Amino acid sequence: ETVVYVLLLAFLVFWRFLLPDDSERTRRLYAITAFVLLAFFGATRAVSVGRDTASFVEVFEKIAGRGFVDTWLFSSWTEPGFRFLCAFLGLFTRNGQWLIALTSVFINFSFSRFIYRYVKNIYLGFFLYITLMLYPFYFSMMRQGLAVSVFLFAYGFLRKRQYVRYELLVLLAASFHTSALLFAVFPLFSLIRLNRRRLLYLLPAWGVVTLVAFAFTLQIVRLIQKIVPRYAEYKAYTFDALYVFFAVFATVTGYGIYRLYFSRKNPPPDDAEMSRERDLLTVIMLCGCVVAAMMTRFGQLQRIFNYFEIFYLLYIPMILPAGEYVPSKRQWGLRPAALGASLCCLSYFVVLLFFRSSIWYDALPYQFFWQT
Repeated sequence: ETVVYVLLLAFLVFWRFLLPDDSERTRRLYAITAFVLLAFFGATRAVSVGRDTASFVEVFEKIAGRGFVDTWLFSSWTEPGFRFLCAFLGLFTRNGQWLIALTSVFINFSFSRFIYRYVKNIYLGFFLYITLMLYPFYFSMMRQGLAVSVFLFAYGFLRKRQYVRYELLVLLAASFHTSALLFAVFPLFSLIRLNRRRLLYLLPAWGVVTLVAFAFTLQIVRLIQKIVPRYAEYKAYTFDALYVFFAVFATVTGYGIYRLYFSRKNPPPDDAEMSRERDLLTVIMLCGCVVAAMMTRFGQLQRIFNYFEIFYLLYIPMILPAGEYVPSKRQWGLRPAALGASLCCLSYFVVLLFFRSSIWYDALPYQFFWQT
């Protein structure tokens, strides 16, 4: 039932306000608590939660017990990384629920670690992870969730410009879902330096690129389908919610560019690494706007767009003022911009949860495996 997601979010929100301080120890405790809860509900969900979950369990049951060569040659629509994971797990059990549990623990550990290490405000990071529906999305998209999780481990190497290690992990991510090769071009993005003057030229040009990509979406997709025949079966479709996803993403990107580069209240960061990350995330968000525009004409591109949505977790806390903790009153205070953004995300969560739950690939309603 949807109440599980509501109660989970409510607990994490109230737990934040019950914390005695904002020390490193407190943040670590919060991250561990969030991980345990997220992993538990992911691991104990029924096979019916997630449109593709049953298909993944079926692949596991067919591969379990096979040898290395047999697993490699096994005819399947899944990538070799996922097949070898199934074969390895099959050495210990033939129960498909363990596949659901293992992947859920890994995916949520990766996201929790990522939020704890790299998100400016970890409390807001976990809030966004649930309210932007990334958490239930990966209940269905198991292979894509594994690919993203490997990328989240690689992100630290991207920040440090250790590109060889980064690309090796991207290749590992692509072994679970080929589309993760998209991340291989991100080191090129990290070479782009932005400032107010350059953006005055870049933004109009990027707007033209977005319009051209939108206009020729179907032609671009057909070309890709000729190059990669496995995608030839994908047909063009669209639905109204895709325009909402595009509008929200473009709005966040536009507001972020204003806050980071044009607002006098937000001076450029003094730290070189923070400045590089700011520019990298801005370029990624701009590229996400192009993909989101194309997605409104070819709905299957939503799966590519989902790779860009994970950067909400970094970008939104970066562009918003952090909450203030007042030790003398043992209270948290939210600045108007942060409070407004939180309310918008909560509204987004409520609308999708109760009125458009079909969008999330049957990850709703939630059921425990012992209820089926």
